[in-house]
Amino acid sequence: MITAVTVATGQLGQLVVKQLKISFIRLLSLLCVLYFNLMIFPNDLSAQTNTAKSSPIQVTVYNPDDLYKGYLLWHQSDELQEDVENISLLTDENGNVINTWKTNLTSGGAPAYLLENGLLIRTGILNPETFSGGSIASTNTIQIVDTEGNVVWQYNSPDPEKIFFHHDFEPMPNGNILISIYHVLYASEAKNLGWKMGENDRLWVDEIYEIKPDLSNGTTEIVWKWSIADHLIQDKNPDIANYGIISEHPERIDPNFPKSYAPKGEMRQHVNSIDYNAELDQIVLSSLIYNEIWIIDHSTTTSEAASSKGGSSGKGGDLLFRYGNPAAYGLGKPQDQIFSKQHDANWIEPGLPGEGNLIVHNNNTLFGRGQTIVEGRTSQIYELKLPVKPDGTYKHTAGKAFEAEIVWFWENPEYYATFQGGARRLPNGNTLITDTVDRLVLQVNTKGEIVAEYKGSAPVYKAFMYSPDYVKNITN
Repeated sequence: MITAVTVATGQLGQLVVKQLKISFIRLLSLLCVLYFNLMIFPNDLSAQTNTAKSSPIQVTVYNPDDLYKGYLLWHQSDELQEDVENISLLTDENGNVINTWKTNLTSGGAPAYLLENGLLIRTGILNPETFSGGSIASTNTIQIVDTEGNVVWQYNSPDPEKIFFHHDFEPMPNGNILISIYHVLYASEAKNLGWKMGENDRLWVDEIYEIKPDLSNGTTEIVWKWSIADHLIQDKNPDIANYGIISEHPERIDPNFPKSYAPKGEMRQHVNSIDYNAELDQIVLSSLIYNEIWIIDHSTTTSEAASSKGGSSGKGGDLLFRYGNPAAYGLGKPQDQIFSKQHDANWIEPGLPGEGNLIVHNNNTLFGRGQTIVEGRTSQIYELKLPVKPDGTYKHTAGKAFEAEIVWFWENPEYYATFQGGARRLPNGNTLITDTVDRLVLQVNTKGEIVAEYKGSAPVYKAFMYSPDYVKNITN
């Protein structure tokens, strides 16, 4: 049974009330599940399931009238270490394969994006036997390939020992690419920035590169950089310039939160998604470890992005907005936390229902990958209306947590994505939701009803659905 709740509140403290409402609704839904199972479950005799036995994507449609008939991009990933074939598939509404992109790369748990000209952007691991990035969705190569899978441009890590691509990247309207970077620092370097760590620990500093590919000659230019290391506030070492009171600087990031996160001596903030808003010229990041989303100004120069001045916001590379866990900046308690191990924070694109709002796939897990299902927990989709001001900055009251209005909320008692996933708005108002581990993609309408289900033969980091017009260069 579907549980869909629409909330309009800017008060983080109302989360507890909302969760009580959700629990009540969930109870009602479970009592009614037999009545409604013909509408939502795969054994529904009225559902339409594709019959193409050779298709790796099985499609079941429950509500044809509400279905958005787009083309699904399913980029298979072996970051779950399940020895799957590393290919990208474009399928029609029935699951029939329209195009297949094969690769010589080993996938690192990242998505692929389809460009309107028919080109595909993907990352992966080149020469995995020599790769030292570890099993943290890291890669060392990004490629643009044509419909035949031929590489038309490739960019490898500029420092294979210390710089790795990871988790996500974002094609920009100007043809450039924003890509998430892990920059490895050793203990001595990290301590000078305020990180508290062991002598043998390594620090995986999150950075963002904007790279400019030249398809005519295969070259690449790094045109912009941002690093979390330039925007820290810590209260452990008064001899470091970034020492201060954390709650008085919500625009900065506490490097020692959470206090004990150093698996295998590899400390990191674990940014797992990146998205770009061209109208605002801003970037949104999702940090799994901090259970937050962060927004930064992209209108800066690289030097300004390393400071607290410059750009259209006047704030340099400091955080313009953050949301999900106010305890991360000393202005909240555990009960104020909304997100837990969330993924795929992205702005709804112009022209789509809810344009300008932010969608977040909240996994709502405790430990992430490999955890045992916790009874009663579900994953959720949040649509947020942010308090953006005309100048592109955000309304915020000093000494209080950042607020946002929750305008749409979705959960299903049967939906629990324990690792990775995503959510994207479709042109008809539906939302495409990805459960990576279960190899499942759902199309959900505004009422919270599952309109269609797509079941794959391999994990997909996050799926995308494109309009027939967008893929005409491939389908014609």
